[in-house]
Amino acid sequence: MQVKVFESTDMASGLKMVKDELGPDALILSTKTVRSRKLGLLGKSHFEITAAVDDMWPHKGGSASTQKSPATDDLLSERDMLLGTAPEDTGHTPLTYDSSLRLAKPVQPETEQNRQQKIPVTATKPPQDSLQSEVDELKGMIKTLGQEMMRINQARPSISADAETISEPPAQTPLFLLQQRLRDFGINEDTARTITGFAKESLTLDEVSDPFRQEEFLKKTISDLLQINDSPLCCDSTQKRIALVGPTGVGKTTTLAKIAATQLSSHGASIGFITIDTYRIAAVEQLKVYGDIMNIPVEVVISPKQLEHALLTMRDKDLVLIDTAGRSPQDTFCIDELGSFLQPELFIEKHLVLSATTRETELFDAIQRFSILGLDNAIITKIDECTSLGVLLDIQIREQIPYSFVTNGQKVPEDIMKADKKILTELIMSPGKGLPYE
Repeated sequence: MQVKVFESTDMASGLKMVKDELGPDALILSTKTVRSRKLGLLGKSHFEITAAVDDMWPHKGGSASTQKSPATDDLLSERDMLLGTAPEDTGHTPLTYDSSLRLAKPVQPETEQNRQQKIPVTATKPPQDSLQSEVDELKGMIKTLGQEMMRINQARPSISADAETISEPPAQTPLFLLQQRLRDFGINEDTARTITGFAKESLTLDEVSDPFRQEEFLKKTISDLLQINDSPLCCDSTQKRIALVGPTGVGKTTTLAKIAATQLSSHGASIGFITIDTYRIAAVEQLKVYGDIMNIPVEVVISPKQLEHALLTMRDKDLVLIDTAGRSPQDTFCIDELGSFLQPELFIEKHLVLSATTRETELFDAIQRFSILGLDNAIITKIDECTSLGVLLDIQIREQIPYSFVTNGQKVPEDIMKADKKILTELIMSPGKGLPYE
């Protein structure tokens, strides 16, 4: 039996390679998805197919008649005699089964002379050893096929085509404990497994076991994976326009007021408020209260045309902050309507506001749904209400959207800070301890 391993970018092309190389009778022994074990989470995977074919069967490059050796012809002849299925093009005589001999015997074609003389048809007994060898080989092939089918049936059905192939470390080993620590941070299983695989390649066993060296490795790795916009309000000499968008109840209006108060106290910039949130009860009044306290003008608009006029009115402001109505990620119509306000030619940055208390699947769904607006940054709110913040890393791995601000309470303007890699890394690695800085 000939066994060969094939690699391809997808299953269809891999099966075609097997068929072209080994023929249509090839047996698939195993298939698996292989991905580089480097840290790159977005690296491409490929399929590895192990296939086999009986050496006596025809291969690529010619027909059975041109590739069979004399020994192969004998084996085929004996197998065909056993099964009673001699091919027409081999010249073998068709077989019938004789129960008294317990093997196949050839039947001579009936001719006019045979019918007249009634000559009995006799059988020539083939070598018993050759037949037994052929039967054993067929039994072995059937057994192998049965074992493969059992393995496939017992395999987990939830494994996807591009699932990570890094194996789990043995229990209670330093690598296992490192992976468990990452899971305790709230980091999902795929990300934790990949970082553990990177540690296996980057560190020695003694270094993984050393708490100080392990801490250094995790801080650097997590920090390198995070993306931030550390100057979200920098606008040089032009006007900066920022709109906060996102689901309902994530704290967009309060965050808007925090940004404005921080900018006023640190830079003394001239600021203008615009709200297009006319759906929520008292939303306009809430923003006007903040505007009165900080002496910031507030414009209310209900149409894209009015938004253009409001921006023109505030053309002398350094920073224009735009409040929007909360939209359900499932309401694509309202999100599209919001997009009609925030047209690209208005040069408005879109910051998606997300609550850290939201379930991970819903966070990713919100990012995907609001991405049609052309998101520039993300703001994470309510981090003070979470016991673990590993999701901050998971979002970066899957969506790669930079963070601009994080908020950790309701006080204005104290409970907000610009995104910082060091602080976010400590937040992720310090579950249950809250914000490490005032």
